Amino acid sequence: MITRKSGEQAQENPSAEASFQFGVRASTGNELEQAAESFSEAEQSFDLGGDYRRAAESRAMIAAIEGQNGLLEQSVSSSRYAIQLSHDAGHPSEEAESLLALGHFERQLGHLDQAVEAYLMAHRLYQALHQVQGLGRVALALGHIELQRTHLDYAAQHYQEAIDYLRAAADTTEIDALKSLANAERLLGNFSEAEVHCRLALEKYRVSEDVFGRIDALTDLGRIYLDAGRLDQASQTWIEALNLARSTEYEEGQGDVSLGLAEVDLRQNRVDQAGLEARAALRAYTVRRYDLGIANAERLLAAIYLRDG
Repeated sequence: MITRKSGEQAQENPSAEASFQFGVRASTGNELEQAAESFSEAEQSFDLGGDYRRAAESRAMIAAIEGQNGLLEQSVSSSRYAIQLSHDAGHPSEEAESLLALGHFERQLGHLDQAVEAYLMAHRLYQALHQVQGLGRVALALGHIELQRTHLDYAAQHYQEAIDYLRAAADTTEIDALKSLANAERLLGNFSEAEVHCRLALEKYRVSEDVFGRIDALTDLGRIYLDAGRLDQASQTWIEALNLARSTEYEEGQGDVSLGLAEVDLRQNRVDQAGLEARAALRAYTVRRYDLGIANAERLLAAIYLRDG
């Protein structure tokens, strides 16, 4: 294992900094190939100049780009190298950030045990640093793991822990934790609790004037009402969401809402109307090339055709 002396003084490196900043601009402009090349140049220059903290930061940016491009195995390798660089440079906060990113990439690959290992290592570092924001993000990630494993009670516990940490840190990611907790409670059949947490998320989106967040939260709330058998409230909620989604040309949101309305219609034996809504969802998902949505719409259409005889 290569190690570096963290006490060595890093040298000013204008060339490396210029490459890094060019990478940031290219990444912001979605020019990911150019961004990766610039971050790679920056990493090499920072490394040669003894600035291992900035070298780690550059490698972490490369890992993020590889993840965006779906190159998850490569992003895992890059994250591990960024972790090594941060550790050798004596910067535990950056090491924890890269461990958290590593866990996300491992989770996307379905390597849940490896993901948990990375998350727990990040948790130990954040705990030692008394960084409640980091602890909240780890708790949220662990909740997602337990949800994937269908350990719903454990998932809900982690989500509640995440809410507490993130609220203390005034981190807007608390909204994601609220939505995730509402979803876990819905799956557990705790519909009243799910509604409370979903409405809290909805209110936060309203206050922050995040229209897309409001649409997603209304869609989730409609799903809670549907599973609770409150079909009229589900319809009303989804119609409100649909009007918002249309006003913002949010095709994926329109698809989710139309699919929900189709399910309500099917339960109320309005088969023709259910077919219209399901086809509307399919069109919206097709525009966005959203494969999971397309599959869900086609599955519901098949159920509708069977009901129609």
